[in-house]
Amino acid sequence: MTEKKSTSKHQEPQKQSGHSKPPQQKKEHPLKIFEGKRVTIKDVGPVIIEGDCIVAEPSYLLLTNVRIIGTQHIAEAQLLYIAHHRIGFVHTAPTKVEKIEKPE
Repeated sequence: MTEKKSTSKHQEPQKQSGHSKPPQQKKEHPLKIFEGKRVTIKDVGPVIIEGDCIVAEPSYLLLTNVRIIGTQHIAEAQLLYIAHHRIGFVHTAPTKVEKIEKPE
């Protein structure tokens, strides 16, 4: 008689140690902190963008009530989509602005 060999390997149950880890919470992307806030974005080019952030995803920001400040013009728009690779930096609307006095 021929014996049938089992192709499945016997798996031992994992041993429970006294150090069980709590389920890890998924961390949100840092850009999420800007949702619902007025932000200023420095584009990688010579453009400054101001607007209300309504969506902040890892790959893009979506702004409303936008001002786009270029080198020669200021434009206003209702909506703006900006991909993350176009963003130099982002900050919330300034709370204080001081003029720097240059010594003569």
